[in-house]
Parts: sequence; C-alpha cells; structure tokens
Amino acid sequence: MNAGALVVSELGHVLLFVALISHLGLKLSARQGGRVGAWIGFALGALASLLPGEWNPAFYTRAILGEPGALGWLLMLHWLAVTLRGRRLLAPRDLRAVAIVALGGAVLIYPASLGVPGWPDFYQADFGGFALPTVALGFGLVSAWRGRWAATAGVSLGLLLYGLDLHESANLWDCLFDFPSVVASVVILIQWVRSHRRLRAGRDGASVTAA
Repeated sequence: MNAGALVVSELGHVLLFVALISHLGLKLSARQGGRVGAWIGFALGALASLLPGEWNPAFYTRAILGEPGALGWLLMLHWLAVTLRGRRLLAPRDLRAVAIVALGGAVLIYPASLGVPGWPDFYQADFGGFALPTVALGFGLVSAWRGRWAATAGVSLGLLLYGLDLHESANLWDCLFDFPSVVASVVILIQWVRSHRRLRAGRDGASVTAA
C-alpha cells in the first residue's frame, strides 16, 4: 500500500469509528432531546483515532471490515451528518439509488466468490483495464445528466480511488463498493419496502373509511 492509499485508508477508518461512537452517544443522550452526546462521542472517537498501534480502533476495523469503497464513504458521511446535525447528506431517493447500485454490484461479483457453480467470475475478469472504468464513467455521466448526484459522486470517487491508486486493491470493483456498504444497502432497501407498505396500508385504510 503506497503512502496516499495509507492516508486514505486511515481517514476512512477514522470516519467509520467516529460515526459509530457519535451514533452511540446520540442514542445514550436521546432522552435529553439534544445532540450533545453525539458531539461528545465525536470528540472521543477522534481522540481514540490518535492512539498508536494496536490501541488504535482502526487496527481492528481494518482487520475485520477491510477498506471502504466509494459507496462505503458516501454512506458513512451520510450517517455522520444525520447523527451530528440531523441533516441528510443524501436525499431518500439518492440513498435508495446508492443502495440499489451496491446491491447490483454484489449480485455480479459475490456469487462466484462464494462458489456458486456456473456463475461468471466478473471480479477476476479483466474489466479493470478498460471495460469496467468505461462503463462506470458512462454511468456517472448519465447520472449527472439525470441529476442523480449521489450516484455521480460515488462513481467519481471510485474512479479517483482507482485511477490515483488510493485504495489497497487494484480492482475497480473494490474501489466502488465494499461488503459493509452492501449489508447497509440491504437494510436501507428493506426499511424502504416496509415504510412503503405501511404507507400503502394507511392509504388503503383511509380509502375504505372514506367509502
């Protein structure tokens, strides 16, 4: 891992730990109705990230989760913004788009990694040289044209990580998304489906009552 990739890696794991501790602080102070606990958690997480060697939380998050891809970065920044400021970095529509992209990528590459018979190994295929970056760039341009700025930002960040060699992996798939972001995306889509069903049930109930 070169120096640039090491710096990006450290920042990614600091962001992950700070977002986690801030969220825990918010939950613990929820009864007070403020965000003081979130900011205290933010400060504690930032201080812990300065610890050396095996005392540093990044030592363990890196070993367990690996390096975040572009979609992982977007989701962590969104999580931290919601926790500290109560403001969405990504609109619900954009959040669903990010989740769908992550899940779509997972469907392409994970089955072969898990040993599904007959499934094409898109991860090992030589898509990192020309085809995959070209498709990703095209997708980013279409997303920008349609105003899907979250998808545009995710693709742009992934291509930057890949093109500037700022990720531990030389595979563009890893620069675009990671396994934790896929798990988070599944949760996001499940919550959206549930809320959509509740909304439809409420509308149906209101229609019956009105009738």
